[in-house]
Order: sequence, then structure tokens, then C-alpha cells
Amino acid sequence: MNLPLFLIIIIALIIIFLILYNGLRILLSVEKEKGMVNYEFKVTMLKIAIFKREGTKGIIESIKGSNEDKETEDEGSKSQKKGKKEKEEEEEDEEDKGLKEKIDDIKPILKELKKSKDELKDFLKNILKAINIKRLEGNLILGLDDNSTTIKIASWIWSIGAIVNDEKKTSLTVDPRFKENIIDFEGKVELKLNLLILLIYTLILLSKKNIRELIKELYRQKKAKDESKNKSKDESKETDSTNEK
Repeated sequence: MNLPLFLIIIIALIIIFLILYNGLRILLSVEKEKGMVNYEFKVTMLKIAIFKREGTKGIIESIKGSNEDKETEDEGSKSQKKGKKEKEEEEEDEEDKGLKEKIDDIKPILKELKKSKDELKDFLKNILKAINIKRLEGNLILGLDDNSTTIKIASWIWSIGAIVNDEKKTSLTVDPRFKENIIDFEGKVELKLNLLILLIYTLILLSKKNIRELIKELYRQKKAKDESKNKSKDESKETDSTNEK
């Protein structure tokens, strides 16, 4: 191996290491004001946004719309219930059979999961080390009909805030209102996910025999399911071709 190629490989490895170590930054901000919710979800790597989604949603309008749809469905379903009763009974029998088959399929997976529970538990504990809370902010604007309830809830939040609040990371506050009925809030969560630590513990997890057996069983189930689908498709094609003849 010549020297320039060796240097290129070393530089590439260093860059990959820095990217993995720097990891991802995940930001979620939500603000609710007067029945409207504004949200933003952003994922960045090396200060470059690789995913971003933001929008606004009206809570009251969505609730009204869902209620209207439900009323329409209720009116239409009343006239169809009688005719569908026998069909539903047949479908229930088929569903019961299908459910039994699904349970039989899941049993081997559950067996492997039971064997792997210690490894999975350790993995979940370890990946928490890869998550670093950079910022956690929340502010609740609260005004209820009963002022005493408003004071109680506000005092609970103040008590929690006094314990967890930090100048840099955490800030939980409440703004009680006694002359209006209102529940508004805004919050921000910013996390840093260390991909290097996550990768290391994932590789350690995959090195465990029980986990490999679990993956094999999942793959076997998927393969059997795909084969069953392909078989049913072939049978339906044969039936269609026979009917055409």
C-alpha cells in the first residue's frame, strides 16, 4: 500500500469517527396558543439540517371534523347493520382462525425474546449513555375556573422546577392566570445522539448468541410470510387464467 492511499484511508476514518462522535442533534419545539398548535422537528448533523418538518394544526377544527365524520358514519351504519350481521359473524370466525395462526407464528419469536431479555435490557440501559439532553424548556400558561386548582397545579410545577431547573439545560415554568380560562403551553427539547456509542453497543448486542438466534427467527418468519404471499398470488393468477379460458 503506497503512502498517499494510506493517508487517504486514515483521513477518511478520522472524518467518519468525528461524524459518529458528533452524532445527531434532535430539536422538537411545540407551542399551543388559542386552539392552534405550532410545531417544529429538526435533525441536524455537523450543524447541517438533514431533516426538518414544521407546521400548524388547529385543535378545535380537527375535533369538530372528527365529530362530524363520526355522526355521518353513525347515520349510515344504522341502515347497514342488519344486512351485515351475518357477514360479520363469518368474518369473526375467519379472524379467530387467523388470530390463532398469528399466535402460533409469534410463539417462536417470543421464546427467543425471552432468552434475549437480559441482553436487550442491558442494551437499552447502555444506549441511554448515547443520549444527552442539551435543553429542556417548558412554560405552561394556566387559568382554570377554580382558582384554587390553578394555584395547586402551579405550585406543583414550581416545586418540580425548583428541583430540576438548571441555568443551561432545564427550565420548567408556569404562568398562572386568575381572570381567564386558558391552557396554553410552549416547550422545547433538544437532544444529542452520539452515534459512535450507539454503534459500539449495537455491535456488542449483535455479538450475543441469543440476539443472533432472535434475528434468525425473525428472518425465518419473514421469509415464510413472503413465500406464503407469493404462493397465494400464483394461485390467484392460475384461477384467473382458468376462468378466462
